[in-house]
Amino acid sequence: ANKVNSREVRKRIEDLIERAPVRPRVIRFFRRAMFNMLNIALADLGAGIQVRPSRSTYTLYQWLDEREADVYPQMAGYKPALTQSTFFDMATPERMPDALRADQFAFVSLPLSEIIQGGVNTDNIGCGKICPVPPGLRDDAMVSGVLFLTKRSESLALWLAGSELAFMKADLKRREMVMEVGLSTRYLMARLTDDQRLEGQAFEAGKANLKGLHFVGIQGSAEDDEVAGFWLLREMDL
Repeated sequence: ANKVNSREVRKRIEDLIERAPVRPRVIRFFRRAMFNMLNIALADLGAGIQVRPSRSTYTLYQWLDEREADVYPQMAGYKPALTQSTFFDMATPERMPDALRADQFAFVSLPLSEIIQGGVNTDNIGCGKICPVPPGLRDDAMVSGVLFLTKRSESLALWLAGSELAFMKADLKRREMVMEVGLSTRYLMARLTDDQRLEGQAFEAGKANLKGLHFVGIQGSAEDDEVAGFWLLREMDL
């Protein structure tokens, strides 16, 4: 515990960069409580390296889950309460920036097999990203998603690509569709009508059935064959 400081973190990161076969372009971190310390530790690491606060650190989450299940319980002095997730306050969503506004949106779905078997891949998702699919899911499951339709599809996709999109949330109590980005930023995407609230309920149920997995797509129109951006996302407890 006495080594958790900006100087020690920077030393470890610089050592990892030096030993890495490929120099990293982006370093992400998700610990909001350590934001200031990490910002200091990771400042000015060198040309070509960006530092981004983000909740899309899926491989790190998986690694931590494995250690909490298999490694930490074997350590002297282990106390389960110390490894439980930290729940952040749910801030009121901010107004959606104009750059992120679409003409309309729809709740949609996609067979998980399209992703697992490579029908959806890095060659046809525009400037989007695909998160790792959690193990144990059935290929014939349907993945819930949100499709943005806008004449500004290319611009919206590029803006979203730089926003560290974390996940989408249908807040059924507030009747709001919320976009979560960065470490804790919440954007009010839309207020849900009665029909949309029912669709939002199905959307959240679909996420829960697939361990938080869902997606966001951006198209110019419903008739387009290609997307300007596609993000496979996963809502996870931090």
